[in-house]
Amino acid sequence: MSPWHVVSSVVAVLGGGMVAVIALGCVWPVDRPYRPAARRRASAPCPLRPVEWPKAWTCDLPSPPLTLADAHRAMQLHREHDCARKRAAFATLVAAGHATPDSARRSRWWEMPS
Repeated sequence: MSPWHVVSSVVAVLGGGMVAVIALGCVWPVDRPYRPAARRRASAPCPLRPVEWPKAWTCDLPSPPLTLADAHRAMQLHREHDCARKRAAFATLVAAGHATPDSARRSRWWEMPS
């Protein structure tokens, strides 16, 4: 094997490796933008929050009033249908100022008894 073949083979392998690394870097998912270590805060909160599971998995009207976290979770779980728990959750969110009802709607379904 001549020196030309050795050099061209090495260049081809290194070039192919660089192309593969660049292609992989372009399609790799990025969760958050890169920040240099000098710009990071030492007391930055952890981005992961514990999952708050709902207290009840039913569509029945809750006996104790819903907390804001429970109301948010109930709205997420019951978004596909209308039920008493969703109406109670929406009323809780409206009372706390976390949701604004649509003023163009005629019926006020979040206040209707089930």
